[in-house]
Amino acid sequence: MKKALAVAVLVMVVGAGCQSASRTRQFEQFGKAYYLDGAGNLGFGHETVVQGLRQAGFGGDVENIIWTTFTGPLGDQLIRVNARLRAKDLTRKIVEYKQRYPDAPVYVIGLSAGTGVATWAVESLPDAMQIDTMVLLGSSLSSGYDMSKALTHVRDKVHVIYSPRDAVLTGFIPVTGTIDGQYLVEPAGLVGMRAPGGASSEAQALYSEKINNIPWCPAFERLDYAGGHTDGTSFRFVRHYIGPKLLNVGHTASAATTQPAGSVIAIARAEE
Repeated sequence: MKKALAVAVLVMVVGAGCQSASRTRQFEQFGKAYYLDGAGNLGFGHETVVQGLRQAGFGGDVENIIWTTFTGPLGDQLIRVNARLRAKDLTRKIVEYKQRYPDAPVYVIGLSAGTGVATWAVESLPDAMQIDTMVLLGSSLSSGYDMSKALTHVRDKVHVIYSPRDAVLTGFIPVTGTIDGQYLVEPAGLVGMRAPGGASSEAQALYSEKINNIPWCPAFERLDYAGGHTDGTSFRFVRHYIGPKLLNVGHTASAATTQPAGSVIAIARAEE
């Protein structure tokens, strides 16, 4: 009896795995979005980002990237060599995907320390390879981190959503340092991303063209983003703002990208 039950469970697990792989293959041809949680990989956004993008109209596959050291948030933030190594894994994933579907859109979304892993993965892509868009939520990268190399691998924009209300960045980054190992600096998740001091005119132009700093505003509370560290992963914020306005996905995309945040929020309110 026990043996039969064990076999049944194994069949169910294998079957579920096969169905998941089949779903990935089915939707990958329409695009790929990679999502990276913050330090500790505690699960913020694992469901809401996936569901939000799908509800926004994204027809491709959404993959959660796990990069943790399994030592908790503090360990992930401090063991930066692991973050760099996991970034290389993501680089390989993107390259393999682009080789299979060279014309399909690719998006990379990161939260907190996951924005560091995401950025290092993108900046390590082969010279001629680009993703479409990046979104950095509550980034613990230093605000002056040199994004120049990553920006050359982004076709559209790097959207940096930041909030001075972020208590996690305010309270812990002075102690742990940023994910790129800087101390006594402001993280991008608090003030946005700026060109580093002494940047060339070419680098400054690249920043001006491709970095889109988006400050928290009270209107975002309507989308369950109250300015907290992980609020940017809320289903409503992803569904009604990140998906249509920043990634330009779904049937409302053309309207959303030409309207201010308040107009997008009005769309969300009308759907309630």
